[in-house]
Amino acid sequence: MNVITAYLDTMFSAHPQTPRMLEAKAELQAMMEDAYASLIAAGRSENEAVGQVISDFGNIDEVAPVLGISSDVAVAAGGTDRGSVPATAAHPPVTLDEAHLFADAHQRTRFRLTAAVILLALSPAAVVFLPAAARAGILPFEEDAAVFTGTLVVLLLAAIGLLLFISAARIHASPRRIAEGRFSTNPAVSRWAEALAERHEHGRIRALQLAVLLSILSPLPLIGVVLFWGDSPQHELWIAIGVVIILFVVAVALGMLLPRAWAHTVADTLTRGAYGRKRSAPTRRK
Repeated sequence: MNVITAYLDTMFSAHPQTPRMLEAKAELQAMMEDAYASLIAAGRSENEAVGQVISDFGNIDEVAPVLGISSDVAVAAGGTDRGSVPATAAHPPVTLDEAHLFADAHQRTRFRLTAAVILLALSPAAVVFLPAAARAGILPFEEDAAVFTGTLVVLLLAAIGLLLFISAARIHASPRRIAEGRFSTNPAVSRWAEALAERHEHGRIRALQLAVLLSILSPLPLIGVVLFWGDSPQHELWIAIGVVIILFVVAVALGMLLPRAWAHTVADTLTRGAYGRKRSAPTRRK
């Protein structure tokens, strides 16, 4: 329901907050919430239900006659359709249905992509630790075998990570024109995407703060090894362990942040254009 409320706040923010408009806003919110509850009861997912409700009720020019505020909307807009898409757009505007597919693809693949990044981040650990452990005599094979085993582990983890990336990219390719950047922004879609991102923003910010903190603290074990075990006969092994700890902590930080960043990525793409290239100037929430 927070997405619907945020969407309505944005929709009515361009209009005078008169008693008549506030009453119409409350009436429209009740209509949207009833429709949302019906869709959820019918088995639709939360994203699908919100998207369908916004698609059905999200254009103020279309619902104004039902709410009895046509004259108020016309005066506030100054004769301009604020919800319309510029006719000069280089590509057809993105639709709400396409935006829902794009968001669902990112939501479904967020853990797959996170696992891929974690595997790639951890992959150097084997080739760093195993040779050092072999030289320290704590492994039952020679250094050459340790190097070979470490390299094999690196290649195996990298291959698994790349396969995960490829499988996620295939899902992200739907709708293909969004993935390729062949679309123009749509004010209604932009408002929906911003509301979606705002709903998940608290979790993303918390994860970002913890990820930054862990990344800053990650070199401490290696610094401690250099300072306190620099003269140890097994200092090389301890340094390798320190490096592995850094890789592990960075992987944990990424594992905390990436699954919570999908909504922000979706909103950034849909409101500014693919890969952050601004394509138009949709109205953003203040």
